[in-house]
Amino acid sequence: MTKNLVFCIILIFYSTGLFSAPVVQETGKFITLRLPPKDNTMQYVKALLIKAYASIGYQIEWLDIARSQELTLASNAKLSAALARHPVIEETFPRLVQVPFKLFYFKLLKVSDRLRCGYCLNEDIHSIVYTKGAKISVNYAQSLRSTMDKLAIYGTENLNKMILKRRVDSMLIMDFQLEEVIAENHHMIVETIAHEYDYHYLSPAYKHLQKPLTLAFEKLTENGTVAKLQQEYNITLSKEIKEIPKNISFISGLWLDYTNADGSGVYWDIIDRLFDRDFVITKKTSTWARALRAFEQNKIEVLVGAFRQEVISNALYSSFHIDYEYPLYAFFRNNDVLTRFKAQDTSLSACLNSGSSLLKYAAFIKKDNVIETSLKQCELLIAKGKVDVIIEFDYNLSTATQALPRIELREASPMFLVFHNTPKGHFLKHYFDENISRLARDNVLEKIFPDQITYKQAHIRP
Repeated sequence: MTKNLVFCIILIFYSTGLFSAPVVQETGKFITLRLPPKDNTMQYVKALLIKAYASIGYQIEWLDIARSQELTLASNAKLSAALARHPVIEETFPRLVQVPFKLFYFKLLKVSDRLRCGYCLNEDIHSIVYTKGAKISVNYAQSLRSTMDKLAIYGTENLNKMILKRRVDSMLIMDFQLEEVIAENHHMIVETIAHEYDYHYLSPAYKHLQKPLTLAFEKLTENGTVAKLQQEYNITLSKEIKEIPKNISFISGLWLDYTNADGSGVYWDIIDRLFDRDFVITKKTSTWARALRAFEQNKIEVLVGAFRQEVISNALYSSFHIDYEYPLYAFFRNNDVLTRFKAQDTSLSACLNSGSSLLKYAAFIKKDNVIETSLKQCELLIAKGKVDVIIEFDYNLSTATQALPRIELREASPMFLVFHNTPKGHFLKHYFDENISRLARDNVLEKIFPDQITYKQAHIRP
């Protein structure tokens, strides 16, 4: 009896240890991954992978190795997996196993310098740089004409520096790698070349984790973890529009020969050529201040002729510009006034064209000292010494006013279409960018501008 009892106790403890052993082993499992860079997108991937692997009993050991070595090491089982890659890598690394869960949406961008090559159509580009080993960029670069200077370089930081310092016409880069200082530079064209997704790729030695990882990602999606991480790391999802719009409303300032009140003029002609075939369009003109307000109040869908310096909340700017405005100047009654202006003397008086919104370039001047009237009246007032400053483009002023002392308030700047940051706005932006580049390539835009001088100023073709 005693022997049987002892035997049973031993059997119970032995069985408990037998069944609990796999749990201990499961929590003690490790995989090795490349330490991701510190940008938001890759930190999002890192956080998501930590949670997914933890849910199937694995801890991650992060190794500080070069991105260029990651795929080779994973393929040879020296790394457990590759963080996030595009399916194009399967051509070169067929042994890697894709986990069929879309980690994040991204865009391949072509970023170009307007001042070097206008719209920077592929036929007008002389030089382009891209990340060495980035297959999707390499493939696109190889599709470009052979006479173009192409340079593959290591590191996205070096890419950003090359275009920022204006050493090349264009660069190829992923949207999450683009520095904000470049994205916000109005002289840079940020053109979307491709819309893609990245996936997690397992080493062949870890292919047995494909199914459990897929299920783990699906559960993290269902319980809201993925959405929370996307919000935390500011991951942008692709914006799709389910129904193509039929009606589009446009508004602009009233600019003689460019946006006439009767719907004629250079910019309206461009809008007609782009949109009139596929949509029912309405065109309105007003003072610029009212046009801007109507757009911001969602009364109008597209604002025509805005600068990137305009403060417009939650808006999308077209990638391609419609024109390049000449520099904006402040003209002074005499050199003493110029000196006072530089010192931001608040007692100065200024005259502006009605509704122009140009006072923001001299915001230190008291509003009580500002007269808004016709330019003809402004010129009369400054000639009689009644006002100190006129803020305007020189081509709108007489020769006598142009001869006054002046300083540049804003450099020559591109003018854009502005859309609302909505699925419809994204659709219209894409439609505009795609079609205006075609009109530029076919030299249709050249015929819309009144002469070669104004067309050359627009920086559309080099």
